[in-house]
Amino acid sequence: MSLRASPHNRPQLDMPRLSDACTLRLAHSFEARNLISVPTPLPLVEVQHEAEGIVTLWVQVPHSLASQYRPGQYFMCWNPYDSTGGMSRSHHHSEKPYSVGDVRIGHSHDNEWSGTDTVCQSRAFLGFTVKDLGRQSGELTRMRAGDWLAIRGPFGTAFPDMNAGVRLILVSGGIGSTPMHMVAREARHKLGDGIRIEAIMGFRNIAESHYIPRMESVCDYLRITTDDGSLGTAGFPTGLLPELLDNTHDGQTILLTCGPEPMMAPVLQIAVDSKIECYAAMERYLPCSVAVCGLCMVGDRLTCIDGPVMEGDWLLQQDDFGSAHNP
Repeated sequence: MSLRASPHNRPQLDMPRLSDACTLRLAHSFEARNLISVPTPLPLVEVQHEAEGIVTLWVQVPHSLASQYRPGQYFMCWNPYDSTGGMSRSHHHSEKPYSVGDVRIGHSHDNEWSGTDTVCQSRAFLGFTVKDLGRQSGELTRMRAGDWLAIRGPFGTAFPDMNAGVRLILVSGGIGSTPMHMVAREARHKLGDGIRIEAIMGFRNIAESHYIPRMESVCDYLRITTDDGSLGTAGFPTGLLPELLDNTHDGQTILLTCGPEPMMAPVLQIAVDSKIECYAAMERYLPCSVAVCGLCMVGDRLTCIDGPVMEGDWLLQQDDFGSAHNP
């Protein structure tokens, strides 16, 4: 099969209409089981550049799926294209897990999907933010609007629901910003000013920094760190965390984190030492998502079904937690 299979190379196609038709098919699959059980192709509505080697892939989905998704859960995303841009070569291990980084209701930023009619206003879109970390993710970052992306899910555990009066602290490293933004976005939309949201975002350098405007729009307090000091405070998020936790708050404090395990382990340890309830979204090699392969073990749990969100105090007791792992 040649690259002509990509819808964007067929100009006679009405892309919004194609996306609507694929979304309707997805709705039938999802609403039967509250799960997309097999990879279902959708045309990319938009590819949004976020930073160096980082893009957000937008697909249209049914409202039922967008509304039932919970921050922390993940989808398996399958890229049908090989490294040459076609579909003629075997493409092993091309399906990997990604969490949702953003949601849009109404219409895409893409002008082709804009409008004021009822259909446009009722559309829902999920954005998967991907960083070029290797073959599969790198090829995803080079896709264009109109290319096919197949998804199945959502899978896994979610972050706990927040209540009014809570102080929510979010600590992210690198691409771990995506579930942190989703949990902050949901908490703000649900509770408004009834929750205080404070965040620390860590990046290697300014070139890889992303999602900062998104987080600024939903957080009461935001600090940035970079390993090389090119943006914000030089160092790691753990350097700012003790000072943040020292600030007084009348209600309950909950800490959530996502990023490389060598970063999350000290973050969770600081929270546990401070007697703060904490959770982490794990990133492990996760090829199946249905507890078949057993390759995503941490302790005696499978990340695919017992995670990715796990309790911080439990994780700190596991000998295999805290070292670098290939996600």
